[in-house]
Amino acid sequence: MNKINFNKPAVVRYNAKSNCKFTKGKLYEVYFIEYWEGERTSLHVRGNDGTITDFNHLEDFEIISDEGKLLKDYEATVQCITHEYDHLICGITFGKEYKVIGRDSDGHNLVLDESNYCYFYPNDVFKIIDDPYGILKKTSVYYNFRGGYNFD
Repeated sequence: MNKINFNKPAVVRYNAKSNCKFTKGKLYEVYFIEYWEGERTSLHVRGNDGTITDFNHLEDFEIISDEGKLLKDYEATVQCITHEYDHLICGITFGKEYKVIGRDSDGHNLVLDESNYCYFYPNDVFKIIDDPYGILKKTSVYYNFRGGYNFD
């Protein structure tokens, strides 16, 4: 297995028009490259106020460094093992398999669901089918940089 140590955020420079979340030319920490309309073109970025926000367009940023390899297209595959979300139009469905790109500090999986976007779902509603890079282990930068767990 190709275990990766995802313990350092990537660094990007914001190159679009300044706004309340980001300042043009400033460097920011990045934690995930996630799906936006079915393509991995969106970032989880720690903004000016220290809050990590999602659905920030990749084209607005220049990648400066990615030592932790967070901006690679690493994925795991999980299967939904609950009917709890079956009633949602754009959620997850019992028995179906989904792509997962990481975990947050609460252990929730960041899942490409029926909406074609990534959302966090509790870990216990899935069975891991395949995780060749170990991204579902407690090694996500969210654990290390949000005051979460300390490992190994």
